[in-house]
Amino acid sequence: YALDFCAGALGCQCDEGKCVGSLCSVDSDCGASSVCRSGACVAPPAASTVASCRITPDFVVLKPGAKATFWVSAWDASKAPVIIKDGATWSAPSGSPLTGSGTGNSQEFTAGATATAGTTGVVSVQASYGTVNCTASAIVLPTAPAAGEVYVAVTDELSGRPVANADVVLSNPDGTIVQQTGSAASVKTDARGFATLTGRPATAYSVTVFDVDHSYVTIANYQGTSNYLSVVTRRNQLDKYGGFKGGYTNVPQTSNVHAAITGMSLPGSITSLSLSQLLGPSVPTDVVIGTAINQPGVPIPAGVYLGFGAQQIKPNVAGQGLAGVCTDSSGAPDEAKIAAGTCGTRTAWSLAGDVPLGDLPIDALAGGLNNIDVGQLLSRILPIFKKFNSTVTRDVQFSLKTPGDAGVSDQSDFTTLNQEFAQVPLAFAFAAKLPDLPKYRGAYVDAAAIIGGANQPGQGVVPLGIGVGVNTDGNAQIDVQGSLPSAGLVGMRMAPTHHGLEGGNYGLLVAAISAKALQSASAGVGASAIFARLPKNALVFDPAGTSPVDLTGLSFPAFPDGAKFNYADTATPGIPGRSFRLVSNPQVDLTGMSVVRVTFADGQDHRWEVLVDATKVNNTSGFTLPKPPGVYGDRLFSNDLSTGSRSGMAGQTLRLNSNPGSTSGVALSFNDYVEFNSTNADRTTDYLTGFSFLDYGTPSLKFTAPTAATLAKGGKVSIAVSKFKLGTTADADGQVLLSFSSNNAPVTGCDPVLLSTETTAGNGALDYTLPMSCVGTSIVFKAELVRIDATIAAPAPIAPAVFTTTTVTVQ
Repeated sequence: YALDFCAGALGCQCDEGKCVGSLCSVDSDCGASSVCRSGACVAPPAASTVASCRITPDFVVLKPGAKATFWVSAWDASKAPVIIKDGATWSAPSGSPLTGSGTGNSQEFTAGATATAGTTGVVSVQASYGTVNCTASAIVLPTAPAAGEVYVAVTDELSGRPVANADVVLSNPDGTIVQQTGSAASVKTDARGFATLTGRPATAYSVTVFDVDHSYVTIANYQGTSNYLSVVTRRNQLDKYGGFKGGYTNVPQTSNVHAAITGMSLPGSITSLSLSQLLGPSVPTDVVIGTAINQPGVPIPAGVYLGFGAQQIKPNVAGQGLAGVCTDSSGAPDEAKIAAGTCGTRTAWSLAGDVPLGDLPIDALAGGLNNIDVGQLLSRILPIFKKFNSTVTRDVQFSLKTPGDAGVSDQSDFTTLNQEFAQVPLAFAFAAKLPDLPKYRGAYVDAAAIIGGANQPGQGVVPLGIGVGVNTDGNAQIDVQGSLPSAGLVGMRMAPTHHGLEGGNYGLLVAAISAKALQSASAGVGASAIFARLPKNALVFDPAGTSPVDLTGLSFPAFPDGAKFNYADTATPGIPGRSFRLVSNPQVDLTGMSVVRVTFADGQDHRWEVLVDATKVNNTSGFTLPKPPGVYGDRLFSNDLSTGSRSGMAGQTLRLNSNPGSTSGVALSFNDYVEFNSTNADRTTDYLTGFSFLDYGTPSLKFTAPTAATLAKGGKVSIAVSKFKLGTTADADGQVLLSFSSNNAPVTGCDPVLLSTETTAGNGALDYTLPMSCVGTSIVFKAELVRIDATIAAPAPIAPAVFTTTTVTVQ
């Protein structure tokens, strides 16, 4: 009764009580004479099978002496990705400003001592497979600034190209702008993305880059000695959109539920995601699964596929990608489209499964899709993923365009891609041993979710698996799961790198998630995450968790709670105008963190990113932002005008290491990250070991009572406040001023009152009983958010003002 699929070199293994063929995850699993391709040990493909190749990055901007690592991708004559075990032969062509050579799938090169002439790139790196060659270009900038000068290099994060014609501003720590030649507020970058600032302050200073098509970026309060800064900025993520669309082939012909989620690889820094861009538009879908679920008009994200038996509930999917690089018909970089941000190249991915209806946690959905029992759902979802598979399609090139009347629902220009329902199973079952969970507002987080994936150079992180765990007893450990031996272990299912991803670095992104935002009106939505590399860059099959992947050497960063920003030009208690402070009590522990990043996003998700040294942020020290020069809108406000409402604010902390997962790695400092060198923000994901984020949202309030136009005297007024911490202590945001007027005049017997004591601590609900003397017709009730130091005599509204009114007759 021998099983033919067990006859190979890898044999079989017992997975969930079933004998299945073993898969490899790395070449070393296959011995010296074979390689691992799509989970199978095969003969190494010959270098002669390579018909074309491409180097990533294909364009770099460096300063003399800086190092850059390049990777090569190859394709055979049928345009299928091919991974050559020994890689390519690397060289620096004649006239190259870089030096380097060797063999392999990647190679490091070093910039020479002399800047390149002109403002265009020079062919600098070559990778060769016999007679098949590909190249990359470079610009080398001047060596070092003179006394009193600051050099700034501005590059696009996802293309590597210089950002020309951006405005660069030098400012003092108090936000005042240091005037440049001719009393100009800024200096324009040239075609190399290079600018020279003069009048450098003697101690700390800030540099801000403004460009309408990119995020504004501020390096705040820099105090290093290099005075040569790198500003890496990302295109506005929602200005243009594009990607792929299609369906699935070879969907199993069973009576089960067929489900899949798909998307495009996550390029650049994984901490800079736009959820709106990532998920795409939702599609109203009638979801009917047997007799258990019947929900009409469910908004399902564009990247989700759903079927039941022969019934196709949502057969079409789409994934959105970000602008980057692309090639023309000859295979050369299409520089016009790259410069315009109208193209990109990413890897499409899917996790798809054929799941018996009885295996689904239907009871967790019994309250409807808008009332899911999240804890119950997460604790029971992992076994389902043993039935899931991974599909990837590398090198999907697409165009991007500005949304028209139909918005991002118009997919007419999307690249058509029909994916296989299953390429490789999530065959590697193992457990990850997590460190103690972090706390948010005094309580340990409620769950941890793990995304396993691989980093494809130039295209980003590709998800290959998933794991989830819950913390129902409120201690520092994830609950015991199924057959795993102890608390703190989270089961994982993961596919190996396949179909062109082989050789990529495996990683586990572990996000510790708090439900506080659902329980507290002032709490933000956030997570604390560690980004771990796998030992020997290999997967293991260990479903019992006897030898778990130990992640306890990495700690979860603290949530950046307690951040305050004064949007006004004038000072408020403890915070100067246009300034940021971290005022939580106790102080947030930023030990081991390299950078604090604060992001403001206006109504179009145009961002202003601020980078500041994590060792220099506390109750009394933060940063102050300058006013944007010229015609640039002020992205601190939703409409880019100081007369508008405040923009949303999110805080992040980043922990960085020069060589994560290796004993040779050392912690990167803030200066390492922002000075123009070999460890800049264009490779944030390569250096990331942990981060935390908290989206503070924008404050709001509304009357929840009275609900009618009339109210009996002595009646109750109720107000709901969100994203605003009520109180009068230094770590609070402020109070609510409730006032009454008629014909714009005060109402006798209805005196104004300050409210800050919630009905239940943290719920944002305020109740007030009107005095019996407060009566009248058409009285305007006004509730307004005011500062912590406000008094009845001196109200002091927060800036920009946030208030609401209702008109009531009290009798």
